[in-house]
Amino acid sequence: MTPDDGDDTDETAGSDDAGGEDDPMSMYGQPSSDEDTDGTSVQLDAPVGENTGDPETASGTFYVKYATDVSVTLHEVHTGQIFTLIENPGVENHDILEATLEAQPPMEVSYLVDELETTYTVPVERSPEPPTRQVQTAADEMDEMEAVAIDREGEGEIHVLSVDSDDVEQTAEELHEDEMTYKNAARYGVDRVEIRTDERGVVSVRYLP
Repeated sequence: MTPDDGDDTDETAGSDDAGGEDDPMSMYGQPSSDEDTDGTSVQLDAPVGENTGDPETASGTFYVKYATDVSVTLHEVHTGQIFTLIENPGVENHDILEATLEAQPPMEVSYLVDELETTYTVPVERSPEPPTRQVQTAADEMDEMEAVAIDREGEGEIHVLSVDSDDVEQTAEELHEDEMTYKNAARYGVDRVEIRTDERGVVSVRYLP
């Protein structure tokens, strides 16, 4: 099938020297005694262990890594911080939340949703179209098991992975369920993700508005 040349108009080559989460390949692969106080008693304003201040809150964009009927594990997509909810506000695995969380006493290690702005999912779809010509050109210059990022005009990004030709299908299937695919979509603020493959060993992940 001839690559879709029309898709190339909004893509410009970006740097492939990214570190951490911006590296596409790294993305895809956790009482004192009286003697000590000179006999002076200490007056406490509240019982030990009781927090009289305002509870800790955290606002951000969260990825639902794991959800049951009674608890949820969230990852903040920009910081990577992990939060545990002790109530499920009606979310499922791979959902994205924009919310404010409030820590629960007395230990403040678990949270409830204090304000839920929005909950949404980002569809990850497998496209029958081959990678664009620009992606193919980039892949021709890549070594096996290498990945690069291509910028798009406006929102979104394209990740190009060079894999063994025998591993194309397995790689595409894994990317479809990989949590980083959904986290990236949330960080980029896109509406959908499209995976394209070429049997020669090219997989592209297109984050599209």
